[in-house]
Amino acid sequence: MAFFCFGVWSFFWGFKRLRRKRLIENIPTSTIRGIALGLVEIIGKAKRKTPIQSPLTKTDCVLYRYTVERYEQRGKSSRWVMVTQGNSFYCPFLVDDGTGQMLVLPKDAEMILPIDYEFVTGWFATIPQNLIEFMQGNGISYQGFLGNYKMRFREWYITEYDDVYVLGTANKTNDFTNNHQENLLKRLSELKKDTTFMSQADKNQDGNISQEEWDAAVSKVEQEVLEKELEENKNNDLTDVIISKAEGEKSFIISDQSQKDLRHKLGMQAATGVFGGGVLALFMLYLLLVSLGIF
Repeated sequence: MAFFCFGVWSFFWGFKRLRRKRLIENIPTSTIRGIALGLVEIIGKAKRKTPIQSPLTKTDCVLYRYTVERYEQRGKSSRWVMVTQGNSFYCPFLVDDGTGQMLVLPKDAEMILPIDYEFVTGWFATIPQNLIEFMQGNGISYQGFLGNYKMRFREWYITEYDDVYVLGTANKTNDFTNNHQENLLKRLSELKKDTTFMSQADKNQDGNISQEEWDAAVSKVEQEVLEKELEENKNNDLTDVIISKAEGEKSFIISDQSQKDLRHKLGMQAATGVFGGGVLALFMLYLLLVSLGIF
């Protein structure tokens, strides 16, 4: 039954990827200088609006996402279980296509990125110091009675001047990001005096807030500040343009792959999902009917 459900899910997932592929094919690429409001596609070089670093590898970038998983075995079944994850989708970045620059807010975007960093540890494997510092700073246990747990660390990022593809909605907005850093510093200054906030920032409760713990706290506060700024500017007299996910719009894609590679990847996923999922679902349905004596 589980394989039948997976086949059905894969079938519809494949159609979803096919719709993504056709959308990319049908939306013409806009220059930033001549961009119009609405659903647009731009291609250019990524540039930093705010300096950020990826948490696992400390890579200077414009955008990142990471996951930390632990391999758990219960009886006869085993699986990867999410321990923690995070991203910088709250932090806007710029795209420069040679005709101008456009601000992109990655919040709620579908990221189509290859894995830039992956490390899998085991009981007797040596864990890199950067990962040990990350886990200690975030209160993550990685050692058991027999040695290190089996864990998987993954990180995706886009660095400055990487080629980037964006398909999203261009909307007018105030240039609220000019004051964003000032608002963030003001809010952090206020929170440093808040004992409850500082206690929550100390994830492992050792009495000291590490750089990793502080970075995580700043990330959360920056997201809250940015969302407040967006809300405050929603109904103002708008002059500038930002690409983001519009309310009610399902399509918002950010990738560091070329348009051609994206179409190929989505086409392969669509074919695998539709045909593979359909065949699997029909085969499992046939086996089910045979077991019931219908065939």
